Amino acid sequence: MSANKSDKTTKRNFTDRIWNFFTSLKSVILLLLILSVLSIAGTIIEQNKPLQEYYEVFKPSTVALFNSLGLLDMYHSWWFISCLGLLALNIVACTMDRYAPIMSGLRGKNLILDEALEKTLNPKDKIKYALPVDDVEKKVLELAEKGFGGQPVVTITEDGSRHYFFEKGKYSRLAFFFTHVSVLLIFVGALVGSFFGFKGYVNIYEGETIGRLETRTGQIKTLDFSVKCNAFTADFYPNGMPKDYISDLSVIKDGKEVLRKNIKVNDPLSFQGITFYQSSYGSLPYGKELKLKTYTGLQVNKDPGEWFVWVGSLLLVGGIMAAFFMSHKKLWVCLRKDKKGRTELSIGGAVNKNRAVFVREVEGIIQRLKEVA
Repeated sequence: MSANKSDKTTKRNFTDRIWNFFTSLKSVILLLLILSVLSIAGTIIEQNKPLQEYYEVFKPSTVALFNSLGLLDMYHSWWFISCLGLLALNIVACTMDRYAPIMSGLRGKNLILDEALEKTLNPKDKIKYALPVDDVEKKVLELAEKGFGGQPVVTITEDGSRHYFFEKGKYSRLAFFFTHVSVLLIFVGALVGSFFGFKGYVNIYEGETIGRLETRTGQIKTLDFSVKCNAFTADFYPNGMPKDYISDLSVIKDGKEVLRKNIKVNDPLSFQGITFYQSSYGSLPYGKELKLKTYTGLQVNKDPGEWFVWVGSLLLVGGIMAAFFMSHKKLWVCLRKDKKGRTELSIGGAVNKNRAVFVREVEGIIQRLKEVA
């Protein structure tokens, strides 16, 4: 019996350690640091270039080493995706860990300002009035609604006390989930693009048409349309450096031109989910006479996970904005008669973040209420 209990305890402790690892802030920071360092390496070593361009910069042995380590296409390497996977597991675990307290704060409503609740509020105050309760109530609601916003939930207790509960920004608590879901969507988009998309390069001579290309992994992709380079032009600076280069491309489908566009760097052509980017240009011997003929070098990219990334990015921006600039504010006001028959007002507030701003806001309301007295 004791052995069984010991085994259960050991398993529970192991499970707790795994869970604590994935819900730990240190784990998040460590994974983000690793991904940041890898991203810096990916910035220094340009990604997804034709191998011949790497040979112009590095030794063949260095190119072979970088290629074997996945440094030339690191964002699709197994180790980079593994780091993203661990980060995704960390995000899921953190979301599950914080779900209950966040939803509790979202649903919980204590409408009565009693002594127990009043002790937890900050800021708070009590004000005495030599005025009828109805007159004070009218002014209180006017100031509170103007200074805090929204309509209160009114509760009248058995002793005749009037309790007013104001609430604002309740759903800002969900910003936590929006940011986490957005990162997961971006991660899913990266995986979809990695497994179901492709990247490749193709050179097209002026006047020539291509209908297939070779991807970075060496696969031959056949397109259900053709791309023709009608013309290629390049502008140069006085020192001979390229200023701009433009390819006049046509998309041919079923023997007809269905799209034509001049593309240049950062202004690609897209058709049926496949995008052609201006990447390079040059001249090579062509034909039996081996005369030099100009070609345009295109980077071809298909990324079906792009929409996941866009939606995730928009959610991430919205979640971050809500997390930093919105908060869940609560304000309680209670009007009652004291033992001497005077009108007594109790007021207090609570907020889940941005406390300094909230305190100034409520203290301003309290000061105006004191001026009424």
